[in-house]
Amino acid sequence: MNILVVEDEDMILEGICEYLGEHEYYCIAASDGQEAIEKFKNNEIHLVLLDIMLPKLNGIEVLQYIRKTSKIPVLMLTAFNDDDYKIKAFSGLCDGYIEKPFSLSLLETRINALLKRHYSNYSIFNYKDCQVNFTSYKATYKGEDVSVNAKELKILELLLKNENIVLTRNQIIDGVWKEDESIPYDRVVDVYIKELRKKLGLDCIKTIRNVGYKITIK
Repeated sequence: MNILVVEDEDMILEGICEYLGEHEYYCIAASDGQEAIEKFKNNEIHLVLLDIMLPKLNGIEVLQYIRKTSKIPVLMLTAFNDDDYKIKAFSGLCDGYIEKPFSLSLLETRINALLKRHYSNYSIFNYKDCQVNFTSYKATYKGEDVSVNAKELKILELLLKNENIVLTRNQIIDGVWKEDESIPYDRVVDVYIKELRKKLGLDCIKTIRNVGYKITIK
C-alpha cells in the first residue's frame, strides 16, 4: 500500500516514513500542501496522512482537493484541541484524526483499521505478480503497468465476489453489462477471460467446460 505522508516538521515526517517503511508500507513524503497535491496527482495513493497546519496550502485545502476526485481514506494529523478545525476536517470528509503527540504504534493501528475497512471488498486484488486496483481501474503485472479494458476488470471483480462459484457466460453478462448497453453474444466473455489470463497471468480463472468460469484463489 502507498501512503502519502504530508507533514512540515522534518523530524516527524522522517520518523513516520521510516517506521511505516519497516512495516511494509511504501511512503511518499510531502512537506507542504502544494507538494502534497503534486504527489497525489502523480502517484497511486491508497491512504493519506495529512497534517492540518501546512505551508502554502493547509491540510483542509489539500483534503478538499483530494475529495474532488477520490474517496481514499484520509487521516488528519493535528496538534490542536480546536474543535473548529476538527469539524472542518470532518465536513471535508476525512476519515478521522489523531492528535500530536502520538505513538507510532497507535498510528499504525489506525492506518491498518482504515485500510482494512476501505479495501476489504477487493478494491485491491493481489495474485502472484499481478495487482489490480478496482477503484482507480489500474493494473500491474511484474511491476509494469498493464492496459486493461473496463469490462475485463468488471468481469474479474464479479468472479472474485463469487469466488469458487461457477458463473455461466450469461450470468457474467447480466452482472457486468448495464441495461442501457447493447448486450453482446455470450462468447464475447471468452475473449475477455483470455485477455485477463494473458495480460495479468490469472491462471486462477478456471474454465468449466460447457458451463462457464470460476475463480479459485489458493
